[in-house]
Amino acid sequence: MVVLATVTLLTGEHKVAAYEYAFCGVIFIVFLIMSSRYSKELTRFIEETMTDIHDSNKDSIIHFPMATAVIKLETNEVVWGNAAFEEMIGEHSAIFEKKLFDLIPEFNLGWVIDGGNECPHEVEINGKFYRVYGSFFDGGRTQGGFELVTLYWLDVSEYSNAITEFENSRQMVSVIMIDNYEDIMNGLNDSERSTVTAEIDKKLAEWTASAGGIFVKYEKDRSIYLFEERYLEEYTSSRFAILDSIREIESKNGMHVTLSIGIGKDGQGFGENLRNARLAIDMALSRGGDQAVIRNKFNFEFFGGRTKELEKRTKVKSRVMANALTGLIKESSGVMVMGHKNADNDSVGAAVGIVCLARKMNKKASIVIGEKTSADSLVLKLKNSEEYKDAFITEEEAIINADNDTLLVVVDTNRKVVVESQALLESANKVAVIDHHRRGTEYIEGAVLNFHEPYASSACELVTELLQYIIESRDVLQIEAEALLSGIVIDTKKFTMKTGARTFEAAAYLRRAGADTVELKRILQDDIETYVQRAELVKLAKMYKEKIAIVVYEGTSTRITAAQAADELLSIRGVGASFVLYKEQGSVIISARSLGEINVQVILEKLGGGGHFDTAGAQVRDRELDDVANELKSVIDDLVN
Repeated sequence: MVVLATVTLLTGEHKVAAYEYAFCGVIFIVFLIMSSRYSKELTRFIEETMTDIHDSNKDSIIHFPMATAVIKLETNEVVWGNAAFEEMIGEHSAIFEKKLFDLIPEFNLGWVIDGGNECPHEVEINGKFYRVYGSFFDGGRTQGGFELVTLYWLDVSEYSNAITEFENSRQMVSVIMIDNYEDIMNGLNDSERSTVTAEIDKKLAEWTASAGGIFVKYEKDRSIYLFEERYLEEYTSSRFAILDSIREIESKNGMHVTLSIGIGKDGQGFGENLRNARLAIDMALSRGGDQAVIRNKFNFEFFGGRTKELEKRTKVKSRVMANALTGLIKESSGVMVMGHKNADNDSVGAAVGIVCLARKMNKKASIVIGEKTSADSLVLKLKNSEEYKDAFITEEEAIINADNDTLLVVVDTNRKVVVESQALLESANKVAVIDHHRRGTEYIEGAVLNFHEPYASSACELVTELLQYIIESRDVLQIEAEALLSGIVIDTKKFTMKTGARTFEAAAYLRRAGADTVELKRILQDDIETYVQRAELVKLAKMYKEKIAIVVYEGTSTRITAAQAADELLSIRGVGASFVLYKEQGSVIISARSLGEINVQVILEKLGGGGHFDTAGAQVRDRELDDVANELKSVIDDLVN
């Protein structure tokens, strides 16, 4: 319109142009007035809308069904909480400025301070379970971070209860076995056998009745028991009281019944749980029986095992193992033998026996050994002999020389973490294990041959039994016979501990093979420093619980000296078990011995060790001597009456 008025003015129509300019001015004024009015109305509309939204938000938070609270981080005070929060904690008045840990004692805000947005675990309040979320509130900053945090409590009780019920209702599979069934029934007539069997069945029925499970006896000495996981805690808290209850049954031949239980859990179904249960029962039997073992997804749990194992070996098994080992050696390109780290006479002697066996099969055999041993006298004597001057090799040499057909024989240990060379063990295709220690959770799996007899006195005894079925005693060198006999003598404490008829049979075979007892005495001799230190260790012994001797030695010792001191302490009247503790290269070494009343293996397993019922050891890394001694006493308090 302005352009039109300008064109009109240029054409000479001044009067018409004036009217057009005037009309433009009127329209512009009207535009300004309307624009101002519209702007004011829009502003008022926005303000009213925002006010409604703000009021609505406040009302929504106050009446929000999820419990919400604002907490001052520095003081842990409740600044504000909605009605749902008050109802959740059961407080309907004066919750403000109260400490959150006073209202909910088991809850803390550490996860918020660490920058988390969700509590890592569910929180139980008044029988309900909540998942807690947190976000910082813009309430100013302090040196420790934001001052205020808003917490949101989501009720997940139904979900949590459903998960708990699902876990509790999972089916457990257990295999129950009478350890000494044949020995118990030996010499009894039919009536007496029926009486003993009825007593056993009655006690098992009473024990299983409360769980409402399925108990089926499928062999004369074996049963299978299915029950829900909810009852497992009851069994473990009582430490499987059925073990003690069954042990009260005594047959007329004077033997007490013992029971082993293997339980499988965490499997995908009954099949996997049954496999776990069988692994567990095998573990229980390999540890001497009279105990319950639970095999879960990751490891084993042990309960019981307080009685000393009885000899249950048969010559049939030894003969079968001898034939199997002979076949493996013949099929191999060579044989390598290793024991545990810091090899002792039993480990070295057993290795020598395998070398003797391989020589009979015309196979080259080598012994893998480290620089540090507890059998220096025996190793030196062997190295000075013509037959063994090149028999000992290092870990590096073994790994270089081994091929796919090499047979690796592990003696005097079944734990893969303590073998002389874990690298060699992991690289070997064929592994045979010969051991007499109770099996632990870190046992060597996948062995093509596993001659494991916890009832034997020593690995040397087991190897000697194998030799009896394969070679004549005249084919055993004198030094080999003396090495094997030295292992038996040391592990039996000169035939006074853990000695059975088979032990003397093995010793007689070695004596016929030419073992010289005088030369054996020289091999086992101690130097004067070792003798004096052993006496010093015995002098430091302190009695604990009236029947346990504990030595805490601040100086430097050797494992063999500590073991000898522990043995020596058992000769003192009133001592039923002994523990010797000392420091070695940043670790605390424990050597334990028992006369048979106290299971030192179970005690030291709690400290990461293992061994036998009456002979055990442990190595605790990165701990102080006094701390380990106190922990040992705490374990003794829990396990020894």
